[in-house]
Amino acid sequence: FSSAKDEKEVGLCMKELNAPSFYPSLVSLWINDSFERKDLERELLAKLLVNLCKSQESLLSERVLLQGFQNVLSTLEDAVTDAPKATEFLGRIFAKVILEDVLSLTEVGVLLQDGGEEPASDQKLASEVLGSMLESIRVERGDSAMDEISARSKPHPENLRQPGLCA
Repeated sequence: FSSAKDEKEVGLCMKELNAPSFYPSLVSLWINDSFERKDLERELLAKLLVNLCKSQESLLSERVLLQGFQNVLSTLEDAVTDAPKATEFLGRIFAKVILEDVLSLTEVGVLLQDGGEEPASDQKLASEVLGSMLESIRVERGDSAMDEISARSKPHPENLRQPGLCA
């Protein structure tokens, strides 16, 4: 993750790799690896993901980022075994991409409801990710920003906690 500090270098490496079909796997590898790292490194990763999506080259598309997150969600149950705070950390990363208008709360909500390619048997994890994400948004931008983001989203966050997400 030291290279995550140099976003231009990461961008150049991705261009040289020239394997867009591999980018969702790359995103999920980075995120899963971040669960075992320090907060600063996770923050740098979230910033990197945002900037790779927003850069002029748009090295990461919204679709690629969603696929990467979907991969993470499909293995989240295993990740929590090794990193018990993985749901909290993933929630913070989701909060960052929502606050930076890379993904919408609606898109993330659908991902959490679907649980990835192979829905996790423990939907409690999705609820924990959602709680962490919403709390991170509130802490960073306040209740008014949370209300504004919620008003723009469908389904509304309170509806995401309905059957299937709570254990």
